[in-house]
Parts: sequence; C-alpha cells; structure tokens
Amino acid sequence: MNARPVFKSRTTLFGRLLLYFLVVLIVPLGLFSAYYALIGGRNQERYLKNQTLNLVLNDADQVSTVLETYRHKAYQLSTDPLVVSILRTDRLSSDSPESRFLYQLLFSTMRGDTYLASANLVSNSGKVRISTHTFPEVYDLRYHGNTWDMNSIISQNEDVSPTASLISIRGHRTADNGKQVVASILRRVYDEDGTNLGYLVLDLYAEALSGQVNQDQLLDDLLLVDTKEFYATSLLQSDDYGTFDKFPFLSELKGNYRQAALRTGTSITAISQIPGTSLYLAGSVNAVPFEESLDRWFFAFSITMLIGTFLALVLSLLFSRSISRPIRDLAHRMGEVEDGKLQSKEVTSAISEFAKLEHSFNLMVRQIASLLELTREEQQKLSEAERKALESQMNPHFLFNTLNTIKALAKLHGEQEIYTITVKLGKLLRSTIDNHESECTLEESMNLIDSYLTIQKLRFGDKLVTDVFLDPSCASVKTPKLIIQPLVENAIIHGLEPKRGEWRVTVRVERHEGRIFITVQDNGVGFPPGTLPDNLDELANSTHVGVYNIYRRLLLKYGRKMHLSIDSKTGEGTTVRISFPDDASDAKGVTHEL
Repeated sequence: MNARPVFKSRTTLFGRLLLYFLVVLIVPLGLFSAYYALIGGRNQERYLKNQTLNLVLNDADQVSTVLETYRHKAYQLSTDPLVVSILRTDRLSSDSPESRFLYQLLFSTMRGDTYLASANLVSNSGKVRISTHTFPEVYDLRYHGNTWDMNSIISQNEDVSPTASLISIRGHRTADNGKQVVASILRRVYDEDGTNLGYLVLDLYAEALSGQVNQDQLLDDLLLVDTKEFYATSLLQSDDYGTFDKFPFLSELKGNYRQAALRTGTSITAISQIPGTSLYLAGSVNAVPFEESLDRWFFAFSITMLIGTFLALVLSLLFSRSISRPIRDLAHRMGEVEDGKLQSKEVTSAISEFAKLEHSFNLMVRQIASLLELTREEQQKLSEAERKALESQMNPHFLFNTLNTIKALAKLHGEQEIYTITVKLGKLLRSTIDNHESECTLEESMNLIDSYLTIQKLRFGDKLVTDVFLDPSCASVKTPKLIIQPLVENAIIHGLEPKRGEWRVTVRVERHEGRIFITVQDNGVGFPPGTLPDNLDELANSTHVGVYNIYRRLLLKYGRKMHLSIDSKTGEGTTVRISFPDDASDAKGVTHEL
C-alpha cells in the first residue's frame, strides 16, 4: 500500500473559522466607522437640508392656499355691484339702506374670518371709508393720499396690473384690536367704464397664517419674505419684521431664492416661493441639537460595539471549536481508512449535517469493504464475459462467409435474382450489425433503402411501385442509423401486404429553409384513429418498438427542434413525416404529432 502523502503545514479549520468570524464582525464595524468619519457629517447636513426644505415647501403650499382664499374674497368684494355703486356716488350715510346692505355684504363675505382678517373699503376721495373693524388711519386718503407712505399698500399699487391683486407685507403694524397685521391684499375698484373708484384692502392678522404652518413645531422661525423690497416678517414671532438687515441669514442666500437650502451658522435655512405669488417663505432649523444627538448616539453605539466585539470574540471561539471538532475527528478516521483500516465507527454529532456526513462516511467504508470482497468475483465474471464476446464475434463472420458462398454459386450457375438478393442482403446485414458508428449519412441510409426495396421488388414483382428521391444537398447530412428503413419495412409489411391491387411506396428526402424533411408514404390499408397514443413517449410500453426506437434516437440527437408526425386513414394509406434542423447543435427540445 502506498504511503500517505505528506502535506505542508496549513491553517487548520478552527483557525480559518475563527478568522472568518472576526473578519465578518470587524469589516462592517470598520466600514461604518469610516463612513461616519468621512461622509456621515455631510449626509447628516444633507438630510437636515432636505427635511427643512420639505417643511418649508409644505408650509408654502399652506400659505398659498390661505392667500388664495382671501384674494378670492377681495375679488368678490371689489367687483360687487353694490360696492361699485357706492364708490361711484362717493357718499354714504351711516343710517342709509346702502350702508346697512354694504355692512351685511362685508360681514357675509368675511364670515368666520373677522378674527383673522379685516376688510377695508375706501374711495379715491376718502369720503367713503368702511371696515369690518376700526378703519385704519393708514388707508385714510383724505389727508395724505398715501403716495408718500411706502409702507401703505395703496402707494404700491402702481407696480401691478390694474385688474390684478397686490399682496404686500410692508404694511406690518399693530391694529386697533391689538392684532398684528402681517400681510395685506389690495384690489382696485372699477366701474363699467374702467374708471378707478377706490380700493379694497384685506388686512391679514398673524393668526391667519401662523395657525396653518409649522404644524410639527420643528422650525425655529418662519419668515414671509418680499425679495423685491428686501423685507421680511416672522409668522412665528410676529414682533420680528423689517428689512434683511434684521435677518442676516437671508443675505447669505445671495439671491438664490428658489427652493434653496443651505447652512447658515449653526442653523439650516430653506426658502421656497409661495405658489401663485411673488413672495417667499423662509424657514430655519437649529442644527446643533441634531448634531449633539447624533454624536451621543454614535458614542453609545461605539461603547455597545466594543462590548459586542468582546462577546463576539468569545462566541466565535466557541462556535469555531464546535464546528471544527467533528471535521477533525472525521479527517482522523479518513486517515485510518487511507492506511487500510476499513473499520466503521459511529460517532454522533449535535450538528445534523455533520451527523449525516459521518453516517455517509461509515456507510461508504462498509460499502468499500463489501466491494473489495466482490471484486474478485467480478474479475472472474469479466474474464468469462470477454471470452463469450470473442466467440460472438465469429457468428457474423460465419454468416458473411456463407452469403459469399451462396453469391458465388448463384453467379456460377447464372441465377441472377439469387445473386442480387444475396448482394443486397449482405449490405443490409453489414449495415445492421456494424456497431462502430452510431450515425450514418442520408446517402448511406438511402442506399440501404435501395437494397431493401430491391429485395422486395424481386419478391413481389411489378405489383410494388417505388418512388425514391434524395436531394443532393442532403446526401452528406448525418443522422442516427436505421431511421428510414424500419419505416419502409412497416409500410410494406403492415400497410401493403394486407392490400389488394397495386402497392406504392414513396420515400423522399428534401431540404427546405434550413431543415431536413423525410417523408415515407404508402397507399396501404392504413389504421384507425387511436391505434397510436397521442404522446409518443407512451410507445415505450407498447408493441410498436420500431417506431419508439426511431423516436427516442431522434429525440436524443435533435431535442425539441425535431418534429415527427404519423397520419393515417383506413383504406387510404399512411404518411410518416420527420423534420429536423440540418445543424444538430441547434436542437433544444422535441415536438411530435399523430
């Protein structure tokens, strides 16, 4: 017995498992630490910017909805016929019906909003002054016309289209009822001739907007911004308003007012245009608490990871040992078997896969011992089989020698038919017993058909009419042996011999569109439907061995690219069609029909 090969020193399974466990543990921790150190801070800032911008965008939509609601109210009042009529006459008595109807119109339009906004109506001369609250002095056109007061919205109306609404935040003030006016909406009042009669101003109190924004209370401040006038007013702290000088972070935007978010000192500031207006909404979040919270979380995570790493080291040691011990024992027993000690030893493992492996190894050892016992008997049987195989090779040679003797005698005595049958039979016999090649060309198959039909014509005479055609381009195509001759033989034996009258057999091999088509047709008695099963695989357990043999060999070579069909009608004959690609490597499956 050969000596066991000596292996160079290598890492043990236990060492490798322990190393792999540690790598799996340490690599994610290292990646996480590197990620936080390199880009964690930037990602945190990017996240805060996105969140702040989303909050501002949502609040901008809410502010837009509120402004659009009051702008619609302003449009209703400024175009109402009663308002136009009163301002055209430019006089209004407090006890007149028109005064009563006008107040009813104002309060009806502002129903539910009088604690959030006030409606103010004034004629160009200032004689007509109506308000749902105390009429603001800043809109009294009798004294100064407001043209000099840039904080009055009336002085700003020249900047907009005559029929459009003007929204301004420059008129921030404290109303007589103690509420802070943060925005005003102005519309001109025109008569049918297009003459400007006066103005309608809606003053929005801080509560009208602050109640609709910062619902999650995440923003530290939220400003309503006019970028043309460089003016801003806070919606969360109504006492904070004025030019950009009071809000330094707005200057840091540097003109980038459309959906921008940036770091301004310790805060994250985002700004977005309010849809449908020329105003903007700017919100800020103090980033320091978030950064401190994340730092605390990372510190706690680091401590937890240190403790987890120590525990993982201990557990990795135990796990590696529990996995490597059964493999080590199995390797030791394999070495004993290699030395010739074919003795099984059952060892149970707590791990099911290892237990199965140990059981399989012991079973293999017992089988090896049994096989060694049987080897001597098999060697004797092999010698006997070889002797019989050599003897069986003599039988075909004896048969060929006998046919050659008959052929020589037939030629000597001038028996041409006997001579022809002997020659053709020899060719048939040589083709069927030649086992060196499993395939032959279609030309060889057709030569075999010619030999077989020659014998049958000598037997049946002019009663048998044959039509054999081989496309020259198909001559060199190789197919499994004996796929046409059995079909011709079936046609004569089962189809023609029971029939009276003329017998006709047609065999054609043609090429069309890259496929080979083989057709075997007879005008015999045929067979009724149901004689053959729909699925040719079922022929394996039937008496139609020849057809099944052809089907299986074609299936193995061409797969699903092969097509086999058998059509038969009682009293009219049978047609067998076979087609397959001329390149067998293209085959992937099988189809067949009956």
